[in-house]
Amino acid sequence: MNYVVRAGDTLNSIAARFGVPVQELIRVNNIAYPYYIYVGQNIYIPVTAPESPASDVERRLRRVENRVDALRADFTRVDDRVDDLTRRVDRLEARVTRLERGTPGPTPTPRPRPTTPPPRPTRPAPTPRT
Repeated sequence: MNYVVRAGDTLNSIAARFGVPVQELIRVNNIAYPYYIYVGQNIYIPVTAPESPASDVERRLRRVENRVDALRADFTRVDDRVDDLTRRVDRLEARVTRLERGTPGPTPTPRPRPTTPPPRPTRPAPTPRT
């Protein structure tokens, strides 16, 4: 299909209007960088047949299947991680149990000894006799 460029048109606006990728317009019309177009220029618009409803359903089904596969992979990864963590917790609980059995109860702490000897009692001073 041919299209005549009007004032205000851009490759992006034309591509959006006809549902065609901009790069496809550039390619089929041999438009060189910097991709200028001008009013009155004939642009060929590649037209594809519209998708049939069946192919639309098939496309959606493929998307759903891909999402299910991704979720299944995520679930498997999380499930493996939970199994790993469960094994680690079991090992830690076994270690705690062994340590509790092998450790005697608390022992009283002895009183610390003084580092300096206690002061000696002093004798009263003799009183003078008279």
